[in-house]
Amino acid sequence: MIDVTLANFQTEVLEASLTTPVLVDFWAPWCGPCKVLGPLLEKVEAAYAGRFVLAKVNTEEEQQLAGYFQIRSIPTCILFVGGQPVDGFMGALPEGQIKAFLDRHLPSDADLMAQAELAQAQQAAAQGDAGTAVQRLRDALAQAPDNDDVRYDLVRLLIEAGQLDEAAAALAPALGKIPVPLRFEALAQWLNALEFVRNDPRGQWPLEKFDEAI
Repeated sequence: MIDVTLANFQTEVLEASLTTPVLVDFWAPWCGPCKVLGPLLEKVEAAYAGRFVLAKVNTEEEQQLAGYFQIRSIPTCILFVGGQPVDGFMGALPEGQIKAFLDRHLPSDADLMAQAELAQAQQAAAQGDAGTAVQRLRDALAQAPDNDDVRYDLVRLLIEAGQLDEAAAALAPALGKIPVPLRFEALAQWLNALEFVRNDPRGQWPLEKFDEAI
């Protein structure tokens, strides 16, 4: 838990939320519900073990911040993700509702583990160890099958390694989305071209033969 003022709001909330979500609690010393909510928020922050950061703004001392965010009632909590406010709530919610609110926006434990595996895989790939990178990405995708960043890197490395059948299987769930993300469309076109060369006799034709066939 950190205390936030106008002087450090940019650093401790906006910039910090680019990497870890930040929940800002606007409170005041005289506010009864704030005294109920505050300890619950600190308890949840400890239980979530780094999945978000709790920041507290004393509205009595930081009236300019409270005015900027149009705080009309306290306690009010605003969640920042990626440098932007994404959601919030007012009042002293019970612990279960606080967790439900956070779970709608925070990455799951599986996603966090997958992101760690992705970082290790990217490091291995940069060092030329494609085998280790692919295995880490397989493990990461098994943990978080909805993580598009992991899926993209896995398919790309599989294509580069010539493992086209596994690449096609890994790519299939992304191609079922509507609309298909452009980066996966590009992978599909790359994969289709390589499969054409591998499986279609015309893939081995010289350019002159294509000219004759026209």
